[in-house]
Amino acid sequence: MAAQSTVLTEFSDQGNSRTYTTSTHTAVQPALVLQKRKVPSGATGVAEDNISVIWGTTNSSNVVIPRRVSFQVTIRRPVDGDSADVASALAIFRDIVAGDEFGNTVDTQEYLI
Repeated sequence: MAAQSTVLTEFSDQGNSRTYTTSTHTAVQPALVLQKRKVPSGATGVAEDNISVIWGTTNSSNVVIPRRVSFQVTIRRPVDGDSADVASALAIFRDIVAGDEFGNTVDTQEYLI
């Protein structure tokens, strides 16, 4: 796996929830990454992570607007599940997100294929 290239600075730690900022973050135009986790309570539980990117944006006149760009992913995996299955699902997810089709979906809301 490649190393993460985006530098994140921890802003807040609430136990199972952390907020990070990027170097472009300002109060007016936030650039945040939120990570939340649910730790399973037993050997047959389901671990869950949620990662969100919240990004302030401007309109065509370069005026900051109150609505934000938001990307979110939720990862759920049974604690007693096969790690190879998790790795396989992760590989497909990465392939989809890295593909041009995904970028087109973001821009146009068209289906991947």
